[in-house]
Amino acid sequence: MSTVLIIAAWLAPLLLLPLAFRDAGKWWPALAVLPAVAAALVLPVGSALNMPWLLLGVTLELDPTGQRFMLFSALLWLFAALYAGTGADAAAHSTRFRIFFLLSLAGNMLLILAADMMTFYCGFALMGLAAYGMIVQRRTQQARRAGRVYLGWTLTGELALFSAIALLSADLGSTIFADLQDQPFPAAAAALLVLGFGIKMALPGLHFWLPMTYAAAPITAAAVLSGPMISAGLLGWLRFLPAGTEGLSDWAVPLQSIGITGIVLGTVLGWLQHDPRALLGCSSILKMGVITAVFGTALGQPEAAPAILAALMLYALHHSLVKGALFLGLGEWRRVGKKPWVLAGLGLLALTLIGAPLSGGAAAKFELKVATTDLSSPVALILLLSALATVLLLGRFFWLITQRRGTAAAGGIQPSSLIWLTLVPLALWLPFNPFSVPLYADGLIPLGIGLTIIVPWWVFRAGRTKSRRRPVSMTIVRRLNALRLHPRVQNMPAWFKAPALFLSWRLPAGGQQIVSLATGGLLWLSIFLLLLVLLING
Repeated sequence: MSTVLIIAAWLAPLLLLPLAFRDAGKWWPALAVLPAVAAALVLPVGSALNMPWLLLGVTLELDPTGQRFMLFSALLWLFAALYAGTGADAAAHSTRFRIFFLLSLAGNMLLILAADMMTFYCGFALMGLAAYGMIVQRRTQQARRAGRVYLGWTLTGELALFSAIALLSADLGSTIFADLQDQPFPAAAAALLVLGFGIKMALPGLHFWLPMTYAAAPITAAAVLSGPMISAGLLGWLRFLPAGTEGLSDWAVPLQSIGITGIVLGTVLGWLQHDPRALLGCSSILKMGVITAVFGTALGQPEAAPAILAALMLYALHHSLVKGALFLGLGEWRRVGKKPWVLAGLGLLALTLIGAPLSGGAAAKFELKVATTDLSSPVALILLLSALATVLLLGRFFWLITQRRGTAAAGGIQPSSLIWLTLVPLALWLPFNPFSVPLYADGLIPLGIGLTIIVPWWVFRAGRTKSRRRPVSMTIVRRLNALRLHPRVQNMPAWFKAPALFLSWRLPAGGQQIVSLATGGLLWLSIFLLLLVLLING
């Protein structure tokens, strides 16, 4: 049974490829994910399969790390496949998209199960190259350009990874991951691995492909690109760069510096975006910066590395689910417009991404803090700064989606909506039990500081936007003419006409929405200050 599930987890998508060519094959991608879900839930940890006759020798194993990655990756692949099957994402509702979707899925599951370097590389290459077909699905000039840039960076990363594998196999005489800790790690191989997987994680200087790719790809493709595919970079580091290996501790400070730079870069780039999907891509750059900095801390503290890396996996997998759910939520926003249930779902996902109290994001950050409490590391400060930066980015994100219309001005709850609404609560808390998540008040600090910046900015931008749409000077002229011609105003004393003009001023169209946002934000701030006072006094 275990052998069948291990093989089916990555081979089922390839076997179902002929059926995807048919017009009626829209649900086959969802069925192709089910063996991977079953393998993650049913197979005991440690299940393995050795096939020495295949390629250079293929070894597959479901260890604790692989089990977590397979479960969360398969969940997001499943929801993305179901969402595409409903037809809500028109660009993903085609035979061509299904083919590349299945190929990318097979590569992702294979690299998760791989226990040797060459098998990992085969899965990594299949996943990365097949994603190109999903990105260019729209066949627009923007999509083609994004696809070319993505393909160039992807090939560079795969070349770096292949070169590192060649160096490691020549130096160690083995391609099994378990043998990597036996000898000092070659410096050149480490640099190539940081480069190869750093491209997948969009580290600073290697990030240029990501915002344009997320903006050009179909919503379904963006969901899996921002979830299991980008998380494959972290899994690669966990497999190829085991903490405690001689020579890897030298990368602690460089990775921490790169991670902090990624936080700053993601925040600045995000504020410059006008497409919500590109902005979410910049948010991924920010989060990958946090993951990189924490991974560097684990390399520099080998004795605490197991606890740090276990917490880091939970943080990364939670982010993977939330980011995928945000992209599918954008698909609903484009379909039905600014419906309250769409904005509410996106708002809850934003809160857990920030790390608001009682959310899975808060629990993930707490686990990281606990794992690094006794260490002289900047992890706590990094998490605080990243939370504040996330508040600022998501504040702009909600500005963009509330100021623009979706592709449809009206619409109701459809099967795609039910799929997304089912994913939202899972993304809010997994991998934690929602009934056992304690109240971590630390999340209130960046949320409160961020809102004190965002709410005034909302009001200021609202005034500038409305003034550009209808110049103030023209508005005053119209008001003056209306008052001058009105019979009652003509009989008023001169000293009373100016207050009458002021009282006749009305909010421009849509202004009430901004005022309500500002009022809600100020109300939340008052509650936050009250809680803060109670905490201090307590």
